[in-house]
Amino acid sequence: ETALKAAIHHLRHLSQAWKKVLTRNVYNIAMGNLVDTVFVLFLDPVLKAFEISEPASRFTHYLYLEAIKCSMELFRTDEGADGLSKIAAKHAVEYEKLQAIGQFMVMRLDDIQRGLEEGKFRCVKAKELSHLIAAAFDESEKRRSLLNSLTPK
Repeated sequence: ETALKAAIHHLRHLSQAWKKVLTRNVYNIAMGNLVDTVFVLFLDPVLKAFEISEPASRFTHYLYLEAIKCSMELFRTDEGADGLSKIAAKHAVEYEKLQAIGQFMVMRLDDIQRGLEEGKFRCVKAKELSHLIAAAFDESEKRRSLLNSLTPK
């Protein structure tokens, strides 16, 4: 949490300086690259975890939501909140992935199955999602079935 706050603090300082000198598109591209760097630093440990406890899942969900909310505020658009989300997703490649994995962290296996059917995890590789399921859920028939559905035939 402290690392996220520090990263956002530094990005806000850069934002203040760059807003004055860069065109909107160049600014959004630059911010997108920097935001992606921060997102990857928060995604990698979770995607590599061998076990994710319930408290860790809830905390990760909260942290990722904060990262999304704070990062959206760094982008420039005239389209309001919906426009900010679209601009962030366009310029920060990892934006949708962070959002999807953040939501995953508070879902049950049934919710994850439904999310797969609805395309909520299209930005997460099957191998990554399988690893998350194995790390976050105890062995069960539902888990086995879901993992089998993610394995290419």
